[in-house]
Amino acid sequence: MTELQMLGATASANGIVGQCSVMLDNIEVMADIGILAVETGVRQPLLLHVRLDVVPPTDDHIDQTCDYREIHCAAHDLAEQRIALIETFARRLAERCLANERVLVADVRADKPLAVPGCLAAAHVRLSRADLG
Repeated sequence: MTELQMLGATASANGIVGQCSVMLDNIEVMADIGILAVETGVRQPLLLHVRLDVVPPTDDHIDQTCDYREIHCAAHDLAEQRIALIETFARRLAERCLANERVLVADVRADKPLAVPGCLAAAHVRLSRADLG
């Protein structure tokens, strides 16, 4: 893989450099998440934002990219597990996204609106294929 492709970019024969991202914002899940005893077994909302840098498609077909439905499904599957940290949740979702070979970088933000009164707690994880090797 070339350096451009590792960055999610490709160069065409005419010298045009392109990059492609797939994004899903505001995926709301109810998760059993938190480190406090009062949070254990209590579902609370997480708001997820996912950006995936993918190899730009060369054909107009879904197998040339990442299907939004897979991201959505992975987020809801993770919400069914007991996870203590939103950082862990974000990392696991990023890892699931990277299971798609066309995904080069997975950028996941998890917002936990009920964590701290008067503000929004969040965690941000960015993983790339080089991070996993």
